Amino acid sequence: MSIGQRFLKFYWQAQTKYTIHSPFVFSLIEEVIEDNRRYYDFSALERLRIISERNTTTLNVTDLGAGSRVNNTASRSIASIVKSAVSPQWQCEFLFRLVHYLQPKNRLELGTSLGISSLYQYIPLRKAPFYTLEGCPNIAQVAASNFKKLKATQIQQLVGDFNHTLPQALEKMQRLDYVFIDGNHQMKPTLSYFETCLKYSHQDTVFVLDDIYWSEEMQLAWETIKAHPSVTLSIDLFFVGLIFLRAEQKEVQHFKIVPAKYKPWKMGFFAPSHH
Repeated sequence: MSIGQRFLKFYWQAQTKYTIHSPFVFSLIEEVIEDNRRYYDFSALERLRIISERNTTTLNVTDLGAGSRVNNTASRSIASIVKSAVSPQWQCEFLFRLVHYLQPKNRLELGTSLGISSLYQYIPLRKAPFYTLEGCPNIAQVAASNFKKLKATQIQQLVGDFNHTLPQALEKMQRLDYVFIDGNHQMKPTLSYFETCLKYSHQDTVFVLDDIYWSEEMQLAWETIKAHPSVTLSIDLFFVGLIFLRAEQKEVQHFKIVPAKYKPWKMGFFAPSHH
């Protein structure tokens, strides 16, 4: 099944906020998924992206994951990395809003890339710990200089194979409130990262999994994580999946959600009249 076919299937099954009865999920849709407010920090972050998109410097890339769908050569320009490996602007803004709304203090990102998405997730809570892991030393170096440009002094970078750096980061953090997994688009490592992080999580921890429809293998990883006994709520937005471990959620719920504007007939305007 192609990515387009996967999307059509997802879209067909997806709900909008008008059919959601969970106050927690409804509020998350209103405040994060459908919120289009412009935050003051966005312009500096967008400038950084534009500068990176014009940067023709080439880097030797060590790829420890499934690689890029667009560009898999060992030597890549910073501009091409922005296009193929950095989350798009609208997705980064979603991550910013999510952190801004949930206010998770101890945050961890697997897959720094050039540090653009890291900054979007870090800035809403500048004083709280933010750890980010990157496999490739040359890419990590560019990220470090981006952090410096935006005075992101609290970001802790760990560079190397996640099998070594993830346990190190967790040992330092001791408690996880938020995890963004965007490092290795293969099923086995993704499940392993989830299981490892789970030991440091609690009922308010949120897991954000990127590219859950990247391949059939990633889709299977997502379905496996959703079915984990600790998981009480999942929200599938197609581009990312959110996993919650909320104990107050008595009944396990799984949602596929699109913003209401993409399914206007689901808005309740077309409901039969009762007069």
